Amino acid sequence: MILHTLIYRFDDEVTEDQQRQFFDSLRELTEGSEHIEGFGHERHRWLPVDENAKGMTGQAVAQFAAKDLDALRAFSEQPHVHEFLADWRSRISYEAAYANHPEITLTGRRSLRHTEHTVTVDAPVDVVWDVLVDVEGYARIFPPTQEAKIIESSETHQIVRLVVDVNGQIQSWVSRRDIDHERHVITYLQLELAPLIGHMGGEWRAYPLTENRTQLVLTHDFRPKDPVDGKVAGKFTYEQADELLQGGVERNSVDDLGAVRSEAERRAGGTA
Repeated sequence: MILHTLIYRFDDEVTEDQQRQFFDSLRELTEGSEHIEGFGHERHRWLPVDENAKGMTGQAVAQFAAKDLDALRAFSEQPHVHEFLADWRSRISYEAAYANHPEITLTGRRSLRHTEHTVTVDAPVDVVWDVLVDVEGYARIFPPTQEAKIIESSETHQIVRLVVDVNGQIQSWVSRRDIDHERHVITYLQLELAPLIGHMGGEWRAYPLTENRTQLVLTHDFRPKDPVDGKVAGKFTYEQADELLQGGVERNSVDDLGAVRSEAERRAGGTA
């Protein structure tokens, strides 16, 4: 896919209505071509510094896509395209800068991945909630968790250090847990991150289905650390780190939900 990106600056006497007509006509020109696969345009969002910026600050940007450079060239060489440009140049005055390029992949912060896992628990929501709030008990009931130690706490929050087996490696981090007793929701966020992680957060949610049955949901929003010299944690590509995190989140989510269900059902059965 090749994109043709244009930045337009119109002379002061060109009205908003003329600009709108120009872009409507440009859309018709591109959409009527067998060589063009998509078109769009937007107004420039002005910042105060734009008034004094050096170089060209446009008033609008347009972009259309072609399958490849050959298709783009075929479109640009058609006589009616040249006629279109000549006609509009005779009607309004404007400047245009353009570039032909493939789609641009942005570096820096990547998008967060979101996962959601759920299980039905044959126990009242209050019993399930007691298991979730008892974070220091996680080391006893969660197979991957080696240690959970509260650093700071109140009725509505906990800051806890966790030591967890992730993909066969022991890792440690500090998480903040904000506790909503009324809604039965715990929102967590890693404050001190594990080695591979650039962001990790999510929620535990407990929903009463019946008097003695609860829907338990565990969500994660995460991404790996940005690479340094092409590597995450000194040894993985971003893609490898992303795959490891996805696998770890999947396995630990299933294990953790199963552990909460087993413990809550045990307590509900009167064997606590």
